[in-house]
Amino acid sequence: MSPKTNIPLINLTQIIVGIVAFSQGVQHLADLSIQYLYKDDFHVSPSKMGVFVGLTQLPWIIKPIWGIICDSFPILGSKRKAYIVFCGFLSFIGWQLMAYVGVDNVYVAVSLLIMISSSVCICNVVGEALMVEQCANDHAANNVSVFFGFKAAGGLISAYFSGMLLMYLTKKQIFMINSIFPLTMALLSLKLKETQQTQQSQNIKEVLSIFWTFFSNPKIYQPVLLILAFMMVPSSSSIMFYFYTEVLHFTPKFMGYLKFISCLGTLLAILLYRNYLKDVEFKQIFLTTTIIFFFCYLSTIPLVTRMNLQWGIDDRFFCLGDSVILQFIGELNLLPILVYACKICPKNIEATMYAMLMATMNLGTFAGGQLGNLILYEMGINQQDYSKLYIFIALSSLFIILPLPWIHLINEKKIPVEQEIQYPQIQDIEEKEKLIADAE
Repeated sequence: MSPKTNIPLINLTQIIVGIVAFSQGVQHLADLSIQYLYKDDFHVSPSKMGVFVGLTQLPWIIKPIWGIICDSFPILGSKRKAYIVFCGFLSFIGWQLMAYVGVDNVYVAVSLLIMISSSVCICNVVGEALMVEQCANDHAANNVSVFFGFKAAGGLISAYFSGMLLMYLTKKQIFMINSIFPLTMALLSLKLKETQQTQQSQNIKEVLSIFWTFFSNPKIYQPVLLILAFMMVPSSSSIMFYFYTEVLHFTPKFMGYLKFISCLGTLLAILLYRNYLKDVEFKQIFLTTTIIFFFCYLSTIPLVTRMNLQWGIDDRFFCLGDSVILQFIGELNLLPILVYACKICPKNIEATMYAMLMATMNLGTFAGGQLGNLILYEMGINQQDYSKLYIFIALSSLFIILPLPWIHLINEKKIPVEQEIQYPQIQDIEEKEKLIADAE
């Protein structure tokens, strides 16, 4: 029997991976509080809030750096556990500082949120590396869906309580509650026992050499660039938050319900993909979901032009339905990319390579967010004037389908061939190290 079929259904490493993913999702409990902090306490405009949110995303764009550090520089002999524990405590301290000093100054708040984002990102890199180490090609879809399922479950819980707690607690108290989750993750991760293979660090020159060899192949970098293009949709999240709260007068509690229903859409998409769609050809599912997502994205126009009221559809009902459908289709659109990224990672530098692939997606999201802020500013769309918001949404939707003519660059059938090309180089390095150790 092939070793691939002997992978246990669950082990301690997978439990830790699930805890890391769940903690990342549940820490979104403070998202609404941060948005209201920017809008009500610091009185920033939608475009400026978008810039501040973009700054906190910067650590996710440089994920490969965190991956190289984790793969090349173990702490006390640990490539994985030590980083989770250290960054869990760092995130705990960051949220505590947010509660006491971050609520008083916007620049202090942004600085602390960047620190927290960095620590969460490093934990995410390590968690994803452990996930990829558990993945054989025929288990990639299962492991990815479980990882992001735990993350979505944490997000679902945080979304349900985020708005409700904001009705009864102060932002300071919510930040203090949020600090509990990374601390718990750090303490539980102390039980993680790393295998000898996981503990082996890679020489940074060798990591970079393998990294360059891998990405210099056009069959790798061309689809990665295409994924980058697909992620660069101008974001409307900041302006829509202002529209929901200033025009539609949604309460924090209802904003929490919107986040909850969106997370529910994510979970439904993960379950559907895991059980029925994981064996469907990449191009077929990605092309279908992209086109559907394009039309679903346009469904926001009736809301911002108030046509839904002419049709007799209440704002809240319209937004709830629109949120779950958009998130459901959007997640189905994203999951094949995540599985694809997991499959093409070479062995022994999983943290670096998967982080690079995820950073490409984060870079696209960041660029889309900043492009959206620039367009909003140039069009004069702000909390005083939403008259051109429907034009912005229509323009943004075009970015969803523009890269489709180049989808042929992503060829899933080429993955095993590319991996066979890369693995001998890594095995040679391992054999060389073994020979040196034997000689000593």
